[in-house]
Amino acid sequence: MTAEKAMGDLLDMVKQQQVFLEMFVRSWVDDYRSSGGAIFCGKGCRNCCSLAVHTGFVEALAVARQLDEAQGRAVESYAVKLRDLLKGVTELPEYLRLHRQTMGFCPLLTDAGACGVYPVRPLSCRSLISTRESVWCGADFSQVSQAEREAFVAALDRKVVAFPSHYVAVLQESGKELEEAGAKNMGEFLGFSLYGNLGVLVHLCRSHGLAEACLEGKSSAAGRIAGAGFDHPLLMTLA
Repeated sequence: MTAEKAMGDLLDMVKQQQVFLEMFVRSWVDDYRSSGGAIFCGKGCRNCCSLAVHTGFVEALAVARQLDEAQGRAVESYAVKLRDLLKGVTELPEYLRLHRQTMGFCPLLTDAGACGVYPVRPLSCRSLISTRESVWCGADFSQVSQAEREAFVAALDRKVVAFPSHYVAVLQESGKELEEAGAKNMGEFLGFSLYGNLGVLVHLCRSHGLAEACLEGKSSAAGRIAGAGFDHPLLMTLA
């Protein structure tokens, strides 16, 4: 099998995984709502789109291939800003805090608050389903009063959430399992796996030839990432 054929097969596998998860999410949400549960995700709610999104390389490549020039420029600005922001940062909690406070919304979010790449959005986005109002998806709990935090926790449906968050546990777990399967597939087809920040991976695919480097092997991919200045352990994981 040629490297190009392997990449095409990986993209097809990712699409199948996304379709499977989409069907599972819809079925689970329908069942939960029919039993009296409440799900608050909807077009325009967007507060979760301020979270740092990490995904596998192949999912990022699928996104990169769908972007127009304006989206590409937005992603580039995001990636460069994040790269500069993380200089000297070594701890994951600090990275996540800085991202939410400084980076703003996903560069692929439209002015109407909709995902600009919805059909090819990553598994990590598809699996993040909220059992509470959108305001809680954007809440900084360090700024929330003790009474509000206690009320929030008390109202959680502990049978379904990834406690103490308000997101559905089984859907997040399913998304993670599919991501791990995707990493295994990439390892089998190309000899290594690559996982990282979505915006950074998309930028590297569009502007730095990351897909071509991946076809040449792990060392070539690592060199391309380092050459662009994105070889930060909080942004990229090569395995």
